[in-house]
Amino acid sequence: MSRWLRRWTKLYHYHHPVMGIAGLFATVILARPGEHTFGVGPLEVDAFYASLIAFGALFVVGVIDTYDPEDYGLDTSDTED
Repeated sequence: MSRWLRRWTKLYHYHHPVMGIAGLFATVILARPGEHTFGVGPLEVDAFYASLIAFGALFVVGVIDTYDPEDYGLDTSDTED
């Protein structure tokens, strides 16, 4: 398979941890705890902590996931560059 397809699938696979880290940094730098809250029924949720949990979970899931070329229909015999 061509090199561009392998690079594309790796980029697609590894964008989740990058988005998680970027979201964590943006949340910590741009937001403060207690500034924005939203209510869901009787539950009051702080947007700062909700975004920390969401981006943290995205980062953890992206890191523990493994890249398998066969998931993308690539042969393992293709060279990686």
